[in-house]
Parts: sequence; structure tokens; C-alpha cells
Amino acid sequence: MERDYTIKDTAFTRWLLDQARSAGWDVDDDQETRKTIRLTAALIRTSGVAVVDAPRLAAALGVTVEEIQEAVRPELTANEAAARLFDQPGMGELDARLDAVAWPDGPGKKSS
Repeated sequence: MERDYTIKDTAFTRWLLDQARSAGWDVDDDQETRKTIRLTAALIRTSGVAVVDAPRLAAALGVTVEEIQEAVRPELTANEAAARLFDQPGMGELDARLDAVAWPDGPGKKSS
């Protein structure tokens, strides 16, 4: 069974892309720029603003570091809550079992 793997932008990723557009970046036609913004968003969403050069990013986007922090706050909060949940006894095993059901051949592998 073949599955379609689509990465969907989150609210924070869309916010960053909008800020980049407003700052004059070509995130619609320049796929490398779009990928860079999406990767930056993923890093910030999972690890916080401190993992990037936030002052430089803010200046490039024409926003403040505080605005970036505020925009990502809901997703960071949700990620932290999920991490606490998965740290509970038995949840890792449940997650692995659910992954095995969802991807019986492993993520990204095609069935014969």
C-alpha cells in the first residue's frame, strides 16, 4: 500500500512565510527560500527560538524577537504537552504500536 506523505504548514510556519513575503522575500517562486523558512519554523517549533539566530531572523523579517516568540508560543506549548504525555510509562510502546499500524512497512517505504 502506497501512502501519500504530505508535510502541512502549521500556523507558525504560515506566519513566518507571511512575514518573509511582507519583507520582500520570494517564498512563492523561490523554493529554496521557502524550504529554508519551513525548516527554520520546524526548528523553532520543536526547540524554541534560541536554536536560531533570532535577532538576525527578526531583523530580516522586519519583526521583533518577541513577536517571533509570541507567534510560536502556542505550538511550543502543545509540543511540550505532547512530550510530557509521551514520557508517561507505556506511552512510548503505544506510540510504536500505532506507528506499526499506520506504516506496516516502515515510514516512507512502499509496499510490494
